[in-house]
Amino acid sequence: MSPFNFLLVLIAEICTIAGQVLFKHALSREDTGRVLFLQLIGLGIALKAVEFFLWLGLQAKFPLSYLYPFDALNRIALVAAAWFFLKERITPQTWVGVGLITAGVWLVSAS
Repeated sequence: MSPFNFLLVLIAEICTIAGQVLFKHALSREDTGRVLFLQLIGLGIALKAVEFFLWLGLQAKFPLSYLYPFDALNRIALVAAAWFFLKERITPQTWVGVGLITAGVWLVSAS
C-alpha cells in the first residue's frame, strides 16, 4: 500500500471516529441549544459521508480482507476517543475486548 493510500485509509477512519464522537456529544448533552445540536449532527453526517465515499474508493482498489483490519482498528480508536473527548469511563472488560480486537487484527494482517 502506498503512503498516499494509507493516508486515505487513515483519513477515512478519523472521519468515522470523529463523526461518532460528534453524534454522541450532540445527543447526550441536555444543555445543547438547537443550533449547536444541528451543527454537531450536520458535521457528524458530513464526516461520515466523507468516510463512506473514501471507503468505497478504497474497496475498489484493495481486497476487503486487506482493508477490514483497518476498520476493526477504529473500534479501538473509538474507545480511546470516547475516553479522551467524552470523558467516558473505560472498564477492565472493555480493555480486554480492545486487547482481543488487537490480537485479531494482528492475526488477520499476518495471514
